[in-house]
Amino acid sequence: MNYLRPYTVDWNNPESDSLHLEYSYDKETWYALNGNNGIVFPTNGSRQMNNPFFITKEDGSIYLYASDRLNPAQMFTFTTKDFITYEDEQYVDAAACPVAPADVVVEISDDVLTALQAIYGKPEPVVVSTVETVHVTAAASEDVALPKTVSVTYSNGAVEPLKVTWEDEIPTTAGTYEVTGYVTEHLFTTPLIYHRADPFIYRHTDGSYYFTASHTDPEHNLNGKYQYREIVLRKAATLDGLADLGGNYTERVVFCREPLPGDLSPHIWAPEIHYIDGKFYIYFTTSIDPMNLWSIRPHCLMCEGDPMVDEWVNMGPIATTTNDSIAFTDFSLDHTVLQHKGELFLFWAEKHPVDSDIYAAKMVNPWTIDSSRVAKLVSPDYNWERHGFPVCEGPGFLHRNGRLFMTYSASGTDALYCLGLLTIDENADLLEPSNWTKSPCPVFISCAANGQFGPGHNSFTTDEEGHDIFVFHSRQEERYLVDANYQPLYDAGRNACLTRLHWNPDGTPNFSVPAPVGDKKDIKIPVKAVVTIK
Repeated sequence: MNYLRPYTVDWNNPESDSLHLEYSYDKETWYALNGNNGIVFPTNGSRQMNNPFFITKEDGSIYLYASDRLNPAQMFTFTTKDFITYEDEQYVDAAACPVAPADVVVEISDDVLTALQAIYGKPEPVVVSTVETVHVTAAASEDVALPKTVSVTYSNGAVEPLKVTWEDEIPTTAGTYEVTGYVTEHLFTTPLIYHRADPFIYRHTDGSYYFTASHTDPEHNLNGKYQYREIVLRKAATLDGLADLGGNYTERVVFCREPLPGDLSPHIWAPEIHYIDGKFYIYFTTSIDPMNLWSIRPHCLMCEGDPMVDEWVNMGPIATTTNDSIAFTDFSLDHTVLQHKGELFLFWAEKHPVDSDIYAAKMVNPWTIDSSRVAKLVSPDYNWERHGFPVCEGPGFLHRNGRLFMTYSASGTDALYCLGLLTIDENADLLEPSNWTKSPCPVFISCAANGQFGPGHNSFTTDEEGHDIFVFHSRQEERYLVDANYQPLYDAGRNACLTRLHWNPDGTPNFSVPAPVGDKKDIKIPVKAVVTIK
């Protein structure tokens, strides 16, 4: 059986005044739909909803009731057939409405839950649900060979082979025997690297990993002074080797700026390292006007040799080929480079004049865009993209299964920060906005159960076995923009994390939920082989 529970939240902002929904399979573990964002917003009275509940009438119609938070003598009412669409809003006397049941949880069918998840997401951890049992038959005179991999089915329905380790000796005499082994799920140390926001990991052609990120200073936490002054590049042979406490990495400062007047941050943000035509490039943003710390624009560094030893040349701000383009004329940041079908593209966020949208253009070289054609691909349209600030930023790319997937971060940088997703056919024109499909709900959100909040601004890499790895920052403290004296942008508590990226059977990415905080470990999942010797 499936269960649905209505609720409101206590964030002290307009999102608090709306209907939220979460579902459960056992009434113990609950999953928030729509990224824990509002689904129904009242338009009457104070427009502030409280204590929502559902009542099913004798004719099967479903009514939503909720008190007016500022005037409990009045109630909002809506009708719904599917818990998705709400109609006939009324504002009526509470005395004329049913009393809320002691338990506001309602039972829903599999079909209703599936329809809700199609609209508002499925924020569940992806775990191994079943492992193939191997059956092997051999003659006593033969060497018995057990497979090196077994088929594993995940909770999202995906099936893939995983390497298996067999623990028991294989029998040689006639009979039927059970041989045991295990497959492994690896959990990275979480957080992997502290005080690093907007993390980016590049796996080079020699297998080594390079890491860089926005460099915050915990000694000046929350005051905005001295923050974001350096670009630090870290290198390791393995992903685990990048961890702070492992001691298995080398590190180098490749770029640094003094504070702006008044010790203000020069806003060196979101560096990314890319390898293009035999050279390394680091893309980052920083202020171009020493008297205006918010005058940030995209910049580029280049290294023709060993990035951990040789000189990094400052190529300056990203250039344009025309003077009348909208590109980089206002607050511009979080650019990434996509190498696709032999062409270079730059994607970045820019504010015009209030909303932060994501733009794209082709590049004529790694430090210049063809600004004769600039496309706006995504704007903050949904309420989950507009908390605190209307923001879409931090694009990142996956290329799989005949499609390109662009993740982006949305809303202010507090605990409501989250990820959205755009999809396009790999052969389509990337600069035609209508070719992109935008997912209606966030694809990666906070997970209180795992102590992870405000996950966002991600990149992708692969582990040593070729699995896709999702790189993101998150906080281990739940705080919001409305908290007194809190400025999340200068909170050094954004830390770099890694988790396995899964794939749904339809070929779309499944981001699961942020991994739990803790040390790295390997989870051994039992495997069984039935061996028959004749």
